[in-house]
Amino acid sequence: MPRVLLNMPSQFGGKPSGVARMAFCLIEALLKNPKFDYVLRSPWERRDLPMSLQASPLDVITIRRPPVMIADVIRQIFSMPIFCRQHDIDLLVNIDPFGAPTGARARVMIVHDLYFRVLPQQVSRREAFTTDIIYRLMLANHDRVVTVSDATKRDLLHHYPAGAARATTVHSAATLAPISLDVEGPEIEGRYVLAVGNATLNKNFKVLAEAMASLHQVLPDVALVHVGSDPSESIGNVLSARRSTLRLVRLTGIDDNRLARLYRHAECLCVPSLYEGFCLPVLEAQGLSCPVVCSDRSATPEVAGPGAMTFNPEDPEMLSKKLHALLTNTELRGQLVQHGLENQQSFSWTNAANQYEEIFRQAISKRAPESTAARPT
Repeated sequence: MPRVLLNMPSQFGGKPSGVARMAFCLIEALLKNPKFDYVLRSPWERRDLPMSLQASPLDVITIRRPPVMIADVIRQIFSMPIFCRQHDIDLLVNIDPFGAPTGARARVMIVHDLYFRVLPQQVSRREAFTTDIIYRLMLANHDRVVTVSDATKRDLLHHYPAGAARATTVHSAATLAPISLDVEGPEIEGRYVLAVGNATLNKNFKVLAEAMASLHQVLPDVALVHVGSDPSESIGNVLSARRSTLRLVRLTGIDDNRLARLYRHAECLCVPSLYEGFCLPVLEAQGLSCPVVCSDRSATPEVAGPGAMTFNPEDPEMLSKKLHALLTNTELRGQLVQHGLENQQSFSWTNAANQYEEIFRQAISKRAPESTAARPT
């Protein structure tokens, strides 16, 4: 049976980022239909993995997270071929581009986003420069490239056309399970609009704050609940400048149960992002009967499908009007909930795993047929 190395050195062990959550859900789905032997190389200890993976046949190799990504990528050019020979690896899959440009004879990489090119002001010039070097090096040395959305594939085509020629889109799915909540009360009392994510530039929470300040003047009972960090006070500063008395609730470090309850009882999830590579919160909300209001940029309309109201993320008054329409129209809310549930069900980890397996098979067949032909299954 071919052996596949899932390489994820850039993630923080024990801290489930969006990339890590996506990877664990995908691995769980891949293990249900074992066509390959899988090895996970990352800073995660087995005991810190999701329970479904702790007792699985997945081989886990724990490494230290490198302090300097570009140095580690260069180091892996020389170390990964040796590692792959030692562990009898047929296919190297870099879960994100901060992995190994060389290694097994067949290689696949996953591109989640291109923030540093689409919104260069979000990162420092040095980070943008070094990340660009990493992407060029990685894209030049992989047989197949997987993008998590068509929007990300278009960005790849624009900025790295040579790499995009080998790209295929495989949509992810929700990573938050619809936990039984019917008997539990709301996490937050009263009506509220929910925003999820750290307040980075791409999240565009200033526009959300502007819209909510306007909405508060006509619907003063509706609060804003933000799950994530906001060290620069991007939301609070706008509300202070507007002298708004809008109730703002901030939550950080909450578990999946609490987040699921927030989705279930929210008036809606609002995603005002200027850029998203995929946007998991959209599917999380839809799967928990939470209406979605999202920007019409990048991957959000692609992921949300017909189960969302969209708006220009540079127009806070348009957003305020959309929120007002949703919060005052029960029929509209019901339609969005139904369309959202139907849309969310079209994203499946089983389907994603099948597509990844086919990409793995094609990469191995093209690049290393002799290494697996004589190996017993």
